[in-house]
Amino acid sequence: MKLKVTNLTEACAKEICNWKYDDEYSVYNYPEWSRISSEKWAITIEEKRKDEFNAIVDDGNILYGYIRLINKDKYILIGVGLKPCVCGQGLGNDLMEIVKGQCRKLYPGKKIVLEVRAFNKRAIKCYKRAGFSVVDTYKKDTPIGYGEFVKMECTY
Repeated sequence: MKLKVTNLTEACAKEICNWKYDDEYSVYNYPEWSRISSEKWAITIEEKRKDEFNAIVDDGNILYGYIRLINKDKYILIGVGLKPCVCGQGLGNDLMEIVKGQCRKLYPGKKIVLEVRAFNKRAIKCYKRAGFSVVDTYKKDTPIGYGEFVKMECTY
């Protein structure tokens, strides 16, 4: 299967809100669309979706994941998500190659930074394989829950 980047439509964003991760990964579940829309989360705002988000789809345009690239002053802050039913199937490697490719294309020469919850060893392993290194660990509160985070960076 070949994954590709496309626009993240409102329909895709609503589908992402229906993804449900199990157990400790449930912290990654989005609230219902009506709630995040009323709270004006970035994924619900058309301009933000257009500027920062991309959908990751297969050749049949089936949604497999999404990426978010936020252009900060000295780096690109990334967010990634895979559909729960395909987690652990090796697609993370493809997803991270897509992320790095998009960063090179849109923001050449900028460092890539991400945050991941410290318990998510599977994702941390994937990010390390993609060339990211741990630079910090800290605790913070987020709209989807309090927790310990690992900050990772990659230069390409």
